Amino acid sequence: MATMLNVMGRIIRWTGGYKRRLYIGFVYSFLQSVFIAIPIMLAAAGLSMVLDDFSCVKPFEMQTVWLILAAMIAAVLGRFLFSYLRATTQESIAYERTAEERLELGDILKRVSLGFFSENNAGELNAAVTTDLSFMEMFAMNMVNTVVNGYIGTAVFILCIAFYSWPIALIALAGVLLSMVFLNLLQRYSRKNATLHQKAQDDMVESSIEFLRGMSVVKAFKQEGASVEGIRRAYRSSKKINIRIEMEYMPCNYLYLFTLKIASVAIVLASGLLALSGAMPLPTMLMFSIFSFMLFSSTEIINNAAHVLEIIDATLTKLDRWWTRGTSCKKAPIRSWCGRTACTNGLSVSGSRLRV
Repeated sequence: MATMLNVMGRIIRWTGGYKRRLYIGFVYSFLQSVFIAIPIMLAAAGLSMVLDDFSCVKPFEMQTVWLILAAMIAAVLGRFLFSYLRATTQESIAYERTAEERLELGDILKRVSLGFFSENNAGELNAAVTTDLSFMEMFAMNMVNTVVNGYIGTAVFILCIAFYSWPIALIALAGVLLSMVFLNLLQRYSRKNATLHQKAQDDMVESSIEFLRGMSVVKAFKQEGASVEGIRRAYRSSKKINIRIEMEYMPCNYLYLFTLKIASVAIVLASGLLALSGAMPLPTMLMFSIFSFMLFSSTEIINNAAHVLEIIDATLTKLDRWWTRGTSCKKAPIRSWCGRTACTNGLSVSGSRLRV
């Protein structure tokens, strides 16, 4: 779990001047989760009033019905409003940041000597500027939304449960904490495979470039069979590592999901026992029985983020490595997006822009 938090911190640092928008998006996500929980609590309150009316304890007035209905409509509208605000605030950050990185990296590369390109892997460079930055573009903010906003939503739901019954809230919290054990195991496998996945991807890009560049010569000498062997080998290697990732992912993934489902069942069982003993009203018990199976909905999808976060971590390391490379490191220091210092000939950075 610590590694996942480290990667999330690295992504947040990578956003640079867009951090403020990112944090505002977290606030919107919190408010969105509150509005998701409100209709369920209103439904429990309404059911309690219906039962009181049925038992002739207190009449259920029509005015109360309209108030509950209006509050539910307001909650639904609030949910979609803050979901929209979060998306418009956060989602475009990765696209804007990667556009800046491409320009800055291009400014550095156009000033290096010709020997730089012969001394370094062209396929890895092409993959860094195209595939890797495109990966960051598509998945960086998606992972922030999945992990950070996912746990924000779960925390809000647990707080709502604690308002009614702290023992049930402790069961829910224990389920989340126990699931993190298997999430950590999942991350260990993902961390081990991330570098291999990155290498297979670079080899595939390099082999494809070499094959396409030499196509005219290959056709002239009728050597298509021999020339395609390198690209086939790269594709086979990529297929093998992807299959390996899936096979190692499944056991820990199932254990992670199984833990959360067991926690949901435990909440239903504990609610029923408390209701039978008279320690919990029937409407609250019914609310927990319904609520328990949607309580972990935002946490369940975090397992999909474990591998992607490790790929993002490897991608940031690779991009940082290309940032620091040059024909010589003698003059002006520059600051990379990962917080490290690199050098190029006669270049320096002010803020997030390059200057000569």
